[in-house]
Amino acid sequence: MLLMTTKGVAQDSYAVGDVGNVEVELSVGLATAANKMPEYGRSRQGVDASVEVRYNFDAQPVDLGLYVSVCSLYRGETKNNIIRGYNFISENLLITSDYNFLQGSSVSPFVGLGMGVAWGDVRVKGSAHAVNHGAHFAVMPRVGVELSHHVRITVAYKLFNREHNHLLISLGYAFGGGRR
Repeated sequence: MLLMTTKGVAQDSYAVGDVGNVEVELSVGLATAANKMPEYGRSRQGVDASVEVRYNFDAQPVDLGLYVSVCSLYRGETKNNIIRGYNFISENLLITSDYNFLQGSSVSPFVGLGMGVAWGDVRVKGSAHAVNHGAHFAVMPRVGVELSHHVRITVAYKLFNREHNHLLISLGYAFGGGRR
């Protein structure tokens, strides 16, 4: 009787490696400029949309992924009754990796890092004029929590160009992964 109870509890537990190998996360978030830049005016909240494909290693609390995102931030000011506005648009292509604490439980915190390349443009409001800032090396440290094996809340800092650096809070849903 004792052995049957132990076996039942063991099968109900969720060990590292019990997650599916591949998952795809779609997320959307709020972004805010990380640097004060008086020449562009005050920053307002922007939006970030991303897709990430991750591979969860068997019996390891780490994953490796490919992250693609687009972010749009707005900065503007009014001087001498003239409204100046700038839309900062960036695209990111990063290799990511996360360390997952309590992997497989219904609440699983994680820390991670992304590195790769980012491109940025600044567009003047009301004009077709754009300044291309080209490609830059990008770094994205992040922390977050995965809830119920699929919902991910992430706080990240994208660092690649003074004008485009931003703090991001996102909500995502991971398809796949979960229990096998």
